[in-house]
Amino acid sequence: MLPPATAAELAAFGHEALSVGEAGLGGSDDAAVYETAVEQQRVIVTENFADFATITSDRLAAGAPCVPVVFVRKCQHPRGSALAPSLARHLHGWSVSNPNPYPGVHWP
Repeated sequence: MLPPATAAELAAFGHEALSVGEAGLGGSDDAAVYETAVEQQRVIVTENFADFATITSDRLAAGAPCVPVVFVRKCQHPRGSALAPSLARHLHGWSVSNPNPYPGVHWP
């Protein structure tokens, strides 16, 4: 849901970021993306609140391993080629303020 260039912009800030495509998960269902994030101990950044909030809630309730899931809204950022840099700046700022986010839902 987010431009793949966002991962490259985050990398410029020193983050180890991958787009879903770069992770080899293009076209995978959300549960597979979540499971891979758990296996690799990654933070998920998405605009897909409905699905990822449900997956996170279900996993937390079951006592299954979870990761931080950060929700963003593209509509709060400039369009076009300015979107990825704006998202990256926003996410980097949030990560500086939250260096150890808890597993669960976050709205930066």
